[in-house]
Amino acid sequence: MDLEAPVDGWYVWLGVALLSVALLAFAISLPSQPPPDATRAANAIDRVASSSHQAKASYEHDAAEIKIDTKRVTMRNDGGTAQESVVFGSLTPVHAVTDDDRREALERITYGQHPVSVLEDYSFGSSALRQEAAAARERIDRTGAEWRPAEGVLYVRRVDVGGETLVLVTDDQ
Repeated sequence: MDLEAPVDGWYVWLGVALLSVALLAFAISLPSQPPPDATRAANAIDRVASSSHQAKASYEHDAAEIKIDTKRVTMRNDGGTAQESVVFGSLTPVHAVTDDDRREALERITYGQHPVSVLEDYSFGSSALRQEAAAARERIDRTGAEWRPAEGVLYVRRVDVGGETLVLVTDDQ
C-alpha cells in the first residue's frame, strides 16, 4: 500500500481552498433582505390620490431611508434601493414644508383630523396652508428631494383645503 500523496495533490487542495474562499465571499456579499417595495407604496398613494372623495391610507414598509418628491417614492435599505412613480396627482411631502406651524397643521390633517378643526388652532387660514404646500412642491421640483430616515409607515391623504385638493404624504408620526 502506497501512502505517499501524488505530486499534484497539493494543487487540488489549493484549488478547493480557493474555491471555498470565493464561495464564502460571494455568500457574505449577498444582501440580508430584499429591497423595500416602492411599487406597493406608490399603489397606496395612487389609490388615495385617484379617489373622487377625501381618502387616506397608510402603508407599512421596511425601508431604512425614504425620498419623496412630487411624482416619485424612493426607498432603500440594506437589500437595495427601489423607486416608483405615482400616476395620479402631485404629491405634497409634508416634511418639505419649512414653516413649523404649517407643517404641524398639515401633519395633523394627514393623520386624519378635519382641516377646518385644525385651522381653528392656528392664526393662519387655508390660503396660507395652500401657499406653503405649493411652495414646498416647487422647491422639491427645483432642487430635488433628499433622503430621510424612514419611520416604517407611510401616510397619505387626499383632502380639500380651501377649495384646492392636496395629496399629502408623510412618513413620520
